[in-house]
Amino acid sequence: MRSNDVLTLNDGIIKVPFLVKGKLIVPPHIDRDLIEKAFSSADNDTTYAKLMKAQVIREPAIERKTMKYSGDYIYQLMPTVEAEDLIEKDFEMLSRTLYSLSVDDILKYLDTILAYLCKNRKLVSQIAGLYAKTSEYPDTLLDKWFASMTETLNRKNALQMIDAELSYNGKPGRDFLNGWVKIDDEMTCIRAMPTRQLHITAGNVPEVPIISALRAVLTKSAAVIKLPYGAIIPGAFVAIAAYNAAPDHPITKNLSLVYWQGGDESVENELFAPDAFDRIVVWGGPTTIAAVQSKTPFTKTISLNPRYGISLIGKEAFSGTLQETIDKALTDVIAYNQKACISSLVHYVEGTAEQADEYARGLQHAFKNYGDKTPCFISPGGQGNIKRMKRGRYADAKWYLNYKGDDFISGVMVTEEFDILDHPASFLVVVRPVAKFEDALKYIHQSVSTVGIFPEERRIEFKDRILARGVSSVLPLGQCEKVFSGMPHDGMMILNQLVDWKLG
Repeated sequence: MRSNDVLTLNDGIIKVPFLVKGKLIVPPHIDRDLIEKAFSSADNDTTYAKLMKAQVIREPAIERKTMKYSGDYIYQLMPTVEAEDLIEKDFEMLSRTLYSLSVDDILKYLDTILAYLCKNRKLVSQIAGLYAKTSEYPDTLLDKWFASMTETLNRKNALQMIDAELSYNGKPGRDFLNGWVKIDDEMTCIRAMPTRQLHITAGNVPEVPIISALRAVLTKSAAVIKLPYGAIIPGAFVAIAAYNAAPDHPITKNLSLVYWQGGDESVENELFAPDAFDRIVVWGGPTTIAAVQSKTPFTKTISLNPRYGISLIGKEAFSGTLQETIDKALTDVIAYNQKACISSLVHYVEGTAEQADEYARGLQHAFKNYGDKTPCFISPGGQGNIKRMKRGRYADAKWYLNYKGDDFISGVMVTEEFDILDHPASFLVVVRPVAKFEDALKYIHQSVSTVGIFPEERRIEFKDRILARGVSSVLPLGQCEKVFSGMPHDGMMILNQLVDWKLG
């Protein structure tokens, strides 16, 4: 790795390696002046350029103390991608090697990766530092995320995912992944057969490419993980770990972690062909998902759509527990800088207009205390959105905002009506007063992923009515970021969707 000088910062350039079926592919050396020339005629919003035998992503550098753009760019220099190098059609090889692995083989593979990470903590710290150069997330979250890698790859959690998500007829999932299982009589057997998978990931949360790779590994599948803008470094981290820890393992030799510009037909026309993959998993915004679905009508496609969280605050909060309720609500709001699908954007407060204002003021103060301890990133676009909302459609709303100098850093808006498409997802909570919880039900639909509710007895009372409207999770307020191995995702057991259930 060092000989190729990859995943180090030199003159504002990070050389990012790809893993292509177990081979580590590194980009050529290109001077910064040539890279800057490729962007010289582009506007400031242009993030991608293609050069001879290389592709480049530029991201604005963020000054960690102020959590504001520094004015510099970080360039991620990557090799190009050839679609035919990613597609696997040697079914005999797959059947003989990857698909014949046992669950214990998978767990030993994860043990090997973990041992490599534990032995190379300096590398882990180095990768974290590189990611922080452009990451919008505070250091506290990044430290927590990189530390949690050991939990993500832990064999106990992995086995729990397999057993929970692939269980059938009272038998644990490991049985079906290991091979044929007799059901009812000796003539009928069922197996969870691995598949060839293409994962098109999103960069709003750094875990996404890691989770996608883990799901492919746990299903013993030949997989391509398309790394996302905003989280390419974490994905390349997995590539380095797999290549250095277990280069000859069938899982590594059938795993690819790469990037190409979305919409590049020279790559996607081949990857989206009907016989290229058995499963496609796509994360992202409506445009990305619609584009993939339109091109893959004959391949089973699992869509993890853009969604958001909300909170329901019962009238009981105003009977001596308001501060406790606000503290719990803030936990759900700040999850991943309001960028994750579980992050709470809108709070329906049961009570009078005066009580909604009281709640908003309390939440504004809690926001300020959090921001004083943990500086948060608000993009210039987010700042502009707040100004436009205040001057335009929501000029009559009540605004409780926190500023540092002239910069908005967090706040609360109280309004009777709100269009969720207007939400800037920039540390702003929209509070909508309702006379009773029933009045909020008409605003709940499939685009809402998670609802946090206070108090607990009201959550128990309303959760089935809310879930019937397409919501995936109804959890106690303050616990919407809670995860556990083998849990449903967007109403699905994802591993169950990734395998082919065979009769034989």
